[in-house]
Amino acid sequence: MSPDRGPLVLLARPEDVLRAGGRHLLTPAERRRAAALRSRADRDAHVAAHLLVRHCAATHTGRPVETLELVQRCDGCGSIEHGRPSIAGLPGLHVSLAHTRGAVVAGADRRPVGVDVEGAPARPPDPATLTTALTDAEAAAVRTAADPSAAFLRSWVRKECLVKVGALTLDGLSRVGLDPATDRVAEDGRTRSRFGPLHLVDWFDPVLGVAVAAAGSTPPVVGTPGPWAVRTP
Repeated sequence: MSPDRGPLVLLARPEDVLRAGGRHLLTPAERRRAAALRSRADRDAHVAAHLLVRHCAATHTGRPVETLELVQRCDGCGSIEHGRPSIAGLPGLHVSLAHTRGAVVAGADRRPVGVDVEGAPARPPDPATLTTALTDAEAAAVRTAADPSAAFLRSWVRKECLVKVGALTLDGLSRVGLDPATDRVAEDGRTRSRFGPLHLVDWFDPVLGVAVAAAGSTPPVVGTPGPWAVRTP
């Protein structure tokens, strides 16, 4: 496995990942879940995310992507139809993936990692959504922001990646706030922040029109290897 350089995070367009090939690498369970999605765009994004996380794991470990099998198992019920993803035979590697229409993201690390990506909503969040996802202070900040939709989206992707890393639960989002005092805009334009011992990075990608966030025990490293690399105009 590669030296401990922090979580590796890859962002891509679904079509670029699919163009690189590899559909044959998907397990029957992955193909079945993809086929159950009604929209072709959703199916493509699902497949692309499951392929990109393999490439992310291969880059992080130095192993051929063809040897990596992605599996899922629910810690609660034991089902293989949902649950936290992992790479079979590599218990020391943690992976995470997410997709939305037009963008997929994946992460891999030797310690728990969480990633999320969401497209910009068509309208500002409704009061019920704010109450469910944000603390009172966060909701007030969103309402008074210059762009309430963008402000909410940023809070959402950061909290979602913290859920995936195991630091938050979906039913506890409104009880835990993210401290804006830890925000620091890096030279690459991405915002880096802290949540207790965890490091977060988040940004809005103007090419794909999506908000992205990743969390890990050490600062996430956003990489661009491969033919799916997102290029700025």
